[in-house]
Amino acid sequence: MAIGVAHPVPGTSLVAVSGEVDMLSTPGLLKTIEDEVATGPQRLIIDMAAVTFMGTSGLAVLVEALSTSRERDIDLVLVCATPAVRRPLELAGLITLFQVRGTASEAFERTASTD
Repeated sequence: MAIGVAHPVPGTSLVAVSGEVDMLSTPGLLKTIEDEVATGPQRLIIDMAAVTFMGTSGLAVLVEALSTSRERDIDLVLVCATPAVRRPLELAGLITLFQVRGTASEAFERTASTD
């Protein structure tokens, strides 16, 4: 798994994830998300478009990120159009908890229009 962090516009943190999100890699993902949330962005976009596999530990990290974001009044947007991420979220009944977008560009457009 690889993780990249960017701040493409003021008030927005973008965490881009690629590869396999499993129990070996999720501690790093959780730490990265926690670090970004601690900076106090208005919105956090987690881009998982390049994720090839997501296990249950990845789902747990996303739920934790959502909970923390809500506590801190941060708008969380999840980018996932591929079955590798979308399917586990659907099977676990979690997909409706998230703002889901198909691409990072769409996440920026839609979240920018809600400001």
